[in-house]
Amino acid sequence: MPVSRRTFLGGGLAAAAVAVTGTPLLEGCASDKKNTAAANAAVKLPTYTRYGEIKPDLPGTDVVLDGFLKYPANPAKVITDVPGDGKPITFLTNIPGAIPPAADRNPFWQAVNQRLGSELQISMASNDEYKDKFATRIAGGDLPDILNIPVDTVQIPGLVKAKCMDLTEHLSGDAVSKYPFLANIPTEYWKGCVFNGAIYGVPVPRGMSRTSLALYREDLLAAKGIKDPAPKNFQEFFDLAKEMTAAKQNKWAWTRVPLSTIRQMLGIPNVWKEDGGKFTSMYEHEAQLEALEAARKMVAAGVINPDAFNDKASARKQWFNGGTAAFDYDSFVAWNQYYSDNTAGDAFAVNMLDVPGFDGGEGSPWMGSALNNVTSFSKDSKHTAETLLKIANWMAAPFGTEEYLFRKYGVAGRHYTLQGTDPVPTKVGVVETGIGLQYISDSTLALYWAGKPDVPQKQHAIQEKVAKRLVHDASYGLYSDAQSKKQPQLAKTMTDLEGQIAQGKKPVSDWTAAVQTWKSAGGDKMRTELEQALTDTAGK
Repeated sequence: MPVSRRTFLGGGLAAAAVAVTGTPLLEGCASDKKNTAAANAAVKLPTYTRYGEIKPDLPGTDVVLDGFLKYPANPAKVITDVPGDGKPITFLTNIPGAIPPAADRNPFWQAVNQRLGSELQISMASNDEYKDKFATRIAGGDLPDILNIPVDTVQIPGLVKAKCMDLTEHLSGDAVSKYPFLANIPTEYWKGCVFNGAIYGVPVPRGMSRTSLALYREDLLAAKGIKDPAPKNFQEFFDLAKEMTAAKQNKWAWTRVPLSTIRQMLGIPNVWKEDGGKFTSMYEHEAQLEALEAARKMVAAGVINPDAFNDKASARKQWFNGGTAAFDYDSFVAWNQYYSDNTAGDAFAVNMLDVPGFDGGEGSPWMGSALNNVTSFSKDSKHTAETLLKIANWMAAPFGTEEYLFRKYGVAGRHYTLQGTDPVPTKVGVVETGIGLQYISDSTLALYWAGKPDVPQKQHAIQEKVAKRLVHDASYGLYSDAQSKKQPQLAKTMTDLEGQIAQGKKPVSDWTAAVQTWKSAGGDKMRTELEQALTDTAGK
């Protein structure tokens, strides 16, 4: 199952390291010859052993996720040993929702510590602030026992070689069977954890669950008399946005410019396309000018929230939940998060649009990033690799188990109430359980929402519809040093230009010159390195 991974969307780590330490933290390992495609391809990945004790109501495939209409009755406790060693374990992570109460005021956190047999000390930051906090901690040499490493971190091979445990002997091949729920993570996801010819982390899998399309407030559209919207081309997509906009009432169709959706309508590649060993960037595609012109047209028509170019992702989520916007481009993970954060009451309903071709027919949706993050363990940790892997294994117990029920929903009576066999979160539960455990490790997502069987039914239906058309990022599993070092800033430059063009501040024609600059400033080097990495990998 080829799965895409964004490998170059962020940055700042190297700069922060220079600012704090005076020396690029990763420089010594940037040219390490061990981190070659051939060496990485030679690593024997963990043997995948599917945990098949729980049968889904809506069976998935190697792409479509399993769906469940209700939580299984009498879930079994599948881990008998206490994974911790009695000593505190530190963890650095991001948090998608509001920062929860601290451990001394959080009964869920306290219950987690009791179950783990070790106090889990979590340092957390919001999604918007995490990369800065991560860079500062790394630059200062202040590493926790367990580290949530964003996949777009600059020069990950050097970071993990210098600072993290080599886990190969514990996880490679059948060795992973000691940790059965890590073995339950499909092999493909482990490719993103291999650097320097070794396994340096545990994957937090996403893939299909991170696939993003146009989410919409089904209840808001229904109030306008729009049921089962299915635009057949860009013009109908645009007309739907105009119909859902009432600027005088502070209501807009979109939380942001749906440029990714437009690009998918036009068949533009998902980051990198590979054909006959040759790589082409999405930036270079001939339809980019048409996509940018369509985006400019939507902004000019006033169907985008006017604060979209200034506010952060957290604000966009508030607009969607609050009904200020009816559409948002986001993933299946976000779909569930919206229900978790729902402030609109029982009427609240979310659904997802398929992507049509720009002039009709079918569009080309992009497969989501394979990994949310790589979880690595500090070389300086006083805990053994076995202890930390037991913690990760506990976090990866799959849907339908008692461990999953506790990890995701907390303690019955306080954090959730049972509706039949479904754990329905309480307001306290939503607040207290959001401590970021899913970023230590996790099972692949199950399509499910407590008490609302229509949610997994909708999710499963749209996944089945798009599964065969998904376009993958050809660079997944291949490392380019130039891409790691240069693309974060280059991508920011291109994204900034997109925004300027969409707002009408710069002409669409400026894109052509910007692509040439991107190529000469590093894009062509990235291409060459990816092509060589593919050749080296094929030789193994």
